[in-house]
Amino acid sequence: MRVLVVSDIHANLAAFDAVLRETQGDRDAVLCLGDLVGYGPDPRECIARAAEVCAVVLGGNHDLAAAGATDLFSFADHARIAMEWTRPQLTQADTAYLATLPLNTEYEGILLSHGSPENPIWGYIFSQDDAEFAFSQSDFTRCFFGHTHLPSFFIETQGETFYQMGYGEPDAVIETGRDHVRFLLNPGSIGFPRDKADAHQKSRYRRAAARYALFDTESGRWQFKRLEYDIRKTAKRMKQLGLW
Repeated sequence: MRVLVVSDIHANLAAFDAVLRETQGDRDAVLCLGDLVGYGPDPRECIARAAEVCAVVLGGNHDLAAAGATDLFSFADHARIAMEWTRPQLTQADTAYLATLPLNTEYEGILLSHGSPENPIWGYIFSQDDAEFAFSQSDFTRCFFGHTHLPSFFIETQGETFYQMGYGEPDAVIETGRDHVRFLLNPGSIGFPRDKADAHQKSRYRRAAARYALFDTESGRWQFKRLEYDIRKTAKRMKQLGLW
């Protein structure tokens, strides 16, 4: 089975739809690792699209905040402002949907978690130390996670306790079907990448990128992907709404 893995859509429907169109013939299922809302101007539309196309949707910290299940004290100013705008845009049904999303689950033997497995709401995996702790706290072979907005991989070779980590270059492949090896894999962010090359800038509206991954459940082949799309209309709306 060919699986599209997405995360951190953050109410950016233009990016989400661009990726869905691009991968239409390359996927049998879609997994979303959380944060449908926050930052962007299309929270209701992204909720509806995810509910329509995704086999699994996890809840992220922004989703829980939008549902009123967590407060905003840990949010940076721009994230808090966006969430204060987002909450009144949602219907009761939207809020109920977000409130019931699982924080982690399993799919085809793979652990799915928004943040780190031991702390799926707020736990970040940026470094080897973060990855080592995550490996030590949970029993999994493969874990797909999001939250950092950075396409990345962390590999533990069991027995030797050898660790490998890296940035997910576009089209780079990770073969996860090997024995005695464990994997933490992050597809990056659909809506708002944070890596230096693709982080959104007001000076380049025409050039925005969405990051995602394709995974084959039979071969265990994971491939990082990148797609450029036109963010101009979204950026203009965000500016008008005070979100950018």
